[in-house]
Amino acid sequence: MKTDKKENLNSIRKSIQRVHFVLIFATTILISAGGIFININSNEKSFDQSLIETSEMINRVYSFIKDFSQDELCDYMDSVGKSLADVDVISIVDKDFNRIYHTNHLLINTKYDGSVPDFNKIRLGFYTENNNGPSGPQRRTYSAFYDENGEYSGFIMTIRLKTSIMMVTIHTVELFLVVTVIAIILETLISGMLFRKIKQSFLSFTEDFEGTKFLVDSMRANNHDFTNKLHVILGLIQIGEYEKAEAYIENISIIQRETVSAIMKAIDNASFSALLIGKICRASECNVKFVLEDNCIFKNEDISIPSEALVTITGNLIDNALDAMNMQIESVNKSKTLTFGVFTKSKNLLITVKDNGPGIPKNIMDKIFEKGFSTKGEGRGVGLFHTKQLIESLGGSISVESMEGMGTKFTVSVCGK
Repeated sequence: MKTDKKENLNSIRKSIQRVHFVLIFATTILISAGGIFININSNEKSFDQSLIETSEMINRVYSFIKDFSQDELCDYMDSVGKSLADVDVISIVDKDFNRIYHTNHLLINTKYDGSVPDFNKIRLGFYTENNNGPSGPQRRTYSAFYDENGEYSGFIMTIRLKTSIMMVTIHTVELFLVVTVIAIILETLISGMLFRKIKQSFLSFTEDFEGTKFLVDSMRANNHDFTNKLHVILGLIQIGEYEKAEAYIENISIIQRETVSAIMKAIDNASFSALLIGKICRASECNVKFVLEDNCIFKNEDISIPSEALVTITGNLIDNALDAMNMQIESVNKSKTLTFGVFTKSKNLLITVKDNGPGIPKNIMDKIFEKGFSTKGEGRGVGLFHTKQLIESLGGSISVESMEGMGTKFTVSVCGK
């Protein structure tokens, strides 16, 4: 009789264990599948919105530089393109369908023979579609530009290649799969440990059906605790907080996450903060520590300055600092650090970019803002020249302090009207 009772209780325990594991797998997979579907749809909308915003920005930038020579235009647009992580190709086509600029320089001055929307029928001034181009299948946004008399002069295309979009989708799916697998493994390990402990206790309760009740209650408590942890991970992913989800699972550097969070809190401008976050990632790839100065703040209400100007000025100065530190001979006793600061108050803007690179030799200090001057080789020397021009067009100024072997600091000051 006791043996039959023990066998019945063991059968109940095993049945509960099987049901528990089935629920773990089913719930985790269903949540992950739903999350993948939601994020893929969200990504598609995000891609289109990013292309439209970028197209609008480039259209405004082009209105300032349309009178540049072709070489100057190419250099400037190349620098703009490098600062845009969400765009693969930029193409500027005049009204006679000649390509004035293209990310692929081999296509400049060639005829554009693709489709063109009827801009007279586009209410918002932008049109986005799937199409094919010299670079393959792509998602592209068209925006028209006009001359001083309001006459149509051509159009600009901002393009995201389907291969890039697919890579983002694959990354999303891979992330969900990693989370799903880790969640299942963790739940299985936790449940396995719990069941082993329960089994030991269960044997001493075989004379009493209360042993089975203990088993069920313990399983329920453990499942609820793990489900909470799982919801945190999957919830972060479903709301698009991929970095936080990865940090929660893989213990990514807390310093970097705090820096990104500080930027989001300090910078009241989506394009500007997005640029800085992108530069933090690039700095990390260059083995450079990106430090945000204390009490940084940027408020749109403090000063009226185009977002594209902020992106261009800051992007060029940070890139110069990273390039300078990358060119120096590595020292085991010296870590590379880039310190960035931005401050606004009523009608005033201050930007500082400081590095501990090799510094600028005194004999070339007066030449760094000259057009065509560069220590990086032929075809360079326009970044700081155009940056200075852009700052001065905003009514501001730029200064530099440098000491050989110690580093360089650029300071930008703009006083609005």
